[in-house]
Amino acid sequence: MSEESEQLTEEQRIARLERHVSTNRTTLAVLVLIGVVMLSVGLTVAVVKFLEPETPLIDHSEFVKLQKQVEALTDSADAYQQNLVDAKRVMDSSNATAFKRILLEQERSYQTHLRALKDGMRDLARMVPGSRTWLEIYNEQMDEALLQSRDRQKYLQSLQTDRLPQAQPLDLD
Repeated sequence: MSEESEQLTEEQRIARLERHVSTNRTTLAVLVLIGVVMLSVGLTVAVVKFLEPETPLIDHSEFVKLQKQVEALTDSADAYQQNLVDAKRVMDSSNATAFKRILLEQERSYQTHLRALKDGMRDLARMVPGSRTWLEIYNEQMDEALLQSRDRQKYLQSLQTDRLPQAQPLDLD
């Protein structure tokens, strides 16, 4: 190597030194840039760690307690849902439809019977001499009984026996 350096002229040596200096400057600039980036990353991580709360947002024992409550409520809701399914199955499999049909037939029978009584009284009133005011009172009472029977029939027809009926108030007049 000393032979090579002896053979180089002064200008060649200066040019070589300038190239090395330029390469060293570029390398040094890259190293400084990497250092600055690493320093900023380090500072950012330190600031984030410093600002991070030291305590957890919820205590572990409280979280376990809440988790047990959620499980208990879920089990309760599942049991309630199963009870609803069972109640619907009982209602659907009951003889509510047959019972409704029997009640409707009974109301029709009551209406036929009441009309026959009304017609019979009218015929009887024609046979008996005297005032007919009692027949008018009797007819009003029979008409009221027929109206009540028709109302019951309409109510029975409105009932849905394949699902739970909605609560409807009853008149107690």
